[in-house]
Amino acid sequence: MGVIRGTALYVAAIVGPGILTLPALAAAKAGPASLIALAGLLAISVPIAFTFTALHRVVPGPGGIVAYARQAFGERYGLVVGYWFYLGVPIGVPALGLIAGSYTATALGGGKAAEVTVGALITSAALLLNRRRTPGAGQAQLLLTGLLAALILITATVSLPHADTGHLSPFAPHGWLALGPAVLVLVWVLTGWEAVTAFAHGLGDQRAVRRVTAWTLLVVAVLYAAVAVPQILVLGPDATGAPVADLLRIGIGPAAATVAAGLAVVIALNNSAAYIASLAALRSGTPWAAALISAGGLLVAAVTDVGTAEFVALCAASQIPVYVSGLAAGVRLLPRWSASWWCALAATAATATLLVPAGLYLLAPAVIAAAVAVLTRTCINR
Repeated sequence: MGVIRGTALYVAAIVGPGILTLPALAAAKAGPASLIALAGLLAISVPIAFTFTALHRVVPGPGGIVAYARQAFGERYGLVVGYWFYLGVPIGVPALGLIAGSYTATALGGGKAAEVTVGALITSAALLLNRRRTPGAGQAQLLLTGLLAALILITATVSLPHADTGHLSPFAPHGWLALGPAVLVLVWVLTGWEAVTAFAHGLGDQRAVRRVTAWTLLVVAVLYAAVAVPQILVLGPDATGAPVADLLRIGIGPAAATVAAGLAVVIALNNSAAYIASLAALRSGTPWAAALISAGGLLVAAVTDVGTAEFVALCAASQIPVYVSGLAAGVRLLPRWSASWWCALAATAATATLLVPAGLYLLAPAVIAAAVAVLTRTCINR
């Protein structure tokens, strides 16, 4: 496959439309100090990436984190992890649609009604696309991710001349404890590393895999910094839900916001379809539970003030236990005292700290785990 194409595939799996909005949501919670939260999560990505790469060699196949947990801790725990993913991810699908909706509303007007309408259309289209396989989807994702990266870098280039360092003060306007909620919003920075291991077999030897992983970590860090830093310096911490569109408007003019909105819609649809497909693969069929959860989330967004930030936090709170479980499986399965084992240990410890800012949002995965435990015990007794 080669290092360049391999890196492109990895980046395509990790970077989605969340990059266009999540740094702004984090800044709204913690001010410029949110840059520290972002840097910390990007640092945690390093041991996570190399742990999952090592685990794929030990437990090959498409099962991913669920397979790692099952192999390390048994069938019942693997079932819990599977349901955390199956029932926790769907609330992130309307969040992706609402991100695109916010860009559409910024460019074309319509306010919250337009935002929710676009979110509903994207979610519905993603569910419909899941019912048919589209040839060449992988190539399309590479192209879209390339366009997304180009948009981000162009935006940073044209907007940074308008930077004002005065926006860095006060650095932590809501106090340092506000870093917790900011971290929770940004947890999506970590997602995708468990999935990219499926591409490892096409890279040849482990040296190539390590090089691709390292380059991907660098590219992802540069792209997130290219969104987060200009947004703080140019717009300030109180940016709208479509910061890249606002930055483009400042640097180029109003028409650029329409381009950003169009790209956000296409990428959100592509990413949502990928999420739905992964859920369908996990349960071998149309994920009706996911569809109902996504529809319920959009309904809540339509009639209340709950929006992207809350959906992202709820999705993240369900995914943090999944990641902790997968990484802890590395501590159990990888050769003791090896470099990969130490990497898994560091990644597990670092990711486990993210359970703290998740707070009450952890009630969702706790309820899921309790339900699975009760149901499996009932089935065993029968």
